[in-house]
Amino acid sequence: MIGSLRCAIIEDEPLAQQLLQKYVRRVPSLDLVATFDDAITAFEQLPGIQPEVIFLDINMPEMTGLEFLQAYPLPHPLVVMTTANPHHALEGFELGVVDYLLKPIAFDRFLKAIGRVKERMPKTAPGPAANHPLSDEARTRSTDGPLAIDSPTADFIYLKTDKKLEQIHLHELVYAEALGDYIKVFLPDRFVVTHLTMTKLAETLPPDRFLRINRSFIIQLRHVKVLEGNSVLLSTGDNLVIGSSYRDAVKERIRREQIG
Repeated sequence: MIGSLRCAIIEDEPLAQQLLQKYVRRVPSLDLVATFDDAITAFEQLPGIQPEVIFLDINMPEMTGLEFLQAYPLPHPLVVMTTANPHHALEGFELGVVDYLLKPIAFDRFLKAIGRVKERMPKTAPGPAANHPLSDEARTRSTDGPLAIDSPTADFIYLKTDKKLEQIHLHELVYAEALGDYIKVFLPDRFVVTHLTMTKLAETLPPDRFLRINRSFIIQLRHVKVLEGNSVLLSTGDNLVIGSSYRDAVKERIRREQIG
């Protein structure tokens, strides 16, 4: 298909593989060019196929998805990882993946991942490296600077991303996730990654609007749709677990807004 994103699937579970094939074929802007049952075969054949997007399973025999990504030569295609274990997400993001899908994969969550892929595609005519913006990001992350705020009362912050300062309006900041020495900041329709610690971000954000729910996540209260048990459902559809040492403080803060 002209103008479609060339996709490849690397998945050893037949049912998961069939589901991804079904989802890809349901999206007109995607073109499925290859499916592999194992990472080793994919590693040998993918360079000749040149997909723009890879749906990569993490748990595979002989070579895992993470091992595949670590070994695959740069520049590599955009990667969406699939996994039954959310604890692998941090390792994937450190390797520069666009998104990860938790099995069983829902179609609406698949579409959200495709939206994130499209955000990362080059807006100009691609050159040899421009076809693979993920690898560009991985190379430039080390130069990202700290968060800068205009003033103590400002309703926006500046984050250094891709060698530029980007203004982020606080009302749009849904939540932030710690990724080692980096922070992934989620907005309603996209995310940005910056070199920053969670402690520094927590100190900068207004405490009356933002709340840390565990060591890895800070959320904005206005985006909390449901508090149930030990988790919060956000406006983006993401369901985050409240850390055991944070539960009392989080529940007390959210219940302050309760009526009746």
